[in-house]
Amino acid sequence: MVRAKVDTQRDERAKRESQIVIDAERAAREAKTARLRELRLAAQSAPEPDPARLKPTRRGAHSKG
Repeated sequence: MVRAKVDTQRDERAKRESQIVIDAERAAREAKTARLRELRLAAQSAPEPDPARLKPTRRGAHSKG
């Protein structure tokens, strides 16, 4: 039985290229996670609006303008 010839350079190049893509995706995911964490922490530390100061609105009410 004859073995198929393996192109090791092509295989190594494909591994390098895929690793570049994987690293870029990981960096983007980590940046997004950090940004969302900062937003969540900022929202938690911000004072919540006073419910007594909020004006109730009617749904479907049209303005007179």
